Amino acid sequence: MSHAPARPGPAAPPAAPLQPAHERRFPPAVFWELVGHLARRQLEAKHQLTLLGWAWPLTRQLAQLAVLVFVFSAVFNLHIHNYPVFIFIGLIMWTWFSTGIGDAAWAVTGQRHMILLSRLPKAALPLVSVIVPLVDVLIAFPVLVLMLALGDELRWGLLVFLLVLPLQALLMAGFAWFAAAGSVFFRDVPNIVVLALTLLFYLTPVFYGLKSVPQKYEWLLEINPLTTIIECQRALLLGDPAPGALRIAVVTAGSALVAVAGYLWFQRLEPRFADFQ
Repeated sequence: MSHAPARPGPAAPPAAPLQPAHERRFPPAVFWELVGHLARRQLEAKHQLTLLGWAWPLTRQLAQLAVLVFVFSAVFNLHIHNYPVFIFIGLIMWTWFSTGIGDAAWAVTGQRHMILLSRLPKAALPLVSVIVPLVDVLIAFPVLVLMLALGDELRWGLLVFLLVLPLQALLMAGFAWFAAAGSVFFRDVPNIVVLALTLLFYLTPVFYGLKSVPQKYEWLLEINPLTTIIECQRALLLGDPAPGALRIAVVTAGSALVAVAGYLWFQRLEPRFADFQ
């Protein structure tokens, strides 16, 4: 008994080529949800099995504040009004910057297991380094409010203080992407970042103001975007002279440019990360 040959069915459509991991696009909501999840996990691990827990960053800042206030009030008097609040504002902003950029230099090389996850958007890792120390800023904020209240310095600018934070976050995100990507190919980058932050601390008006600097050297501090950011915060909270509108506009545009350039550079180098792990 012969059987008629089976008719071939309709040809299956060709399978879509697998999109390379670095070319996949994640919805912004998914991307930021991942950043939040990784930040929460890192915060929990950071404060686990410690006696002071979440109070440690604030404790370090207050200890540093006490030493700096003693040195530059009792030993070398800079004659700055409400110096404890003045310096605490600078410490809050500087500590966030230095901790975030320092941690970002290890965001990729220190998490090899994350890099090997092909579907993970690697650009989220440096952002976690920026967000985690931001929590320390929010913890220090009530202490800053208390210090202002005790010094009878409460102003409407207190409501705007938190609105300046996104500007610094934008600047930090750009530097974080640069540092994280660069450290994959040049393992000297974390050491360079530590050295640069050490030098930058003295060129940032954390424990002194621009008035304490000879006029011929003011430009050296003004090209530092953190100078403008810290001056803005002090102007809002203490009524100090605010930086000019042009300086604020330049820092805002420059921060956006650094963020975009850092992200694009990170995305361009990301496909080669796994080869250097």
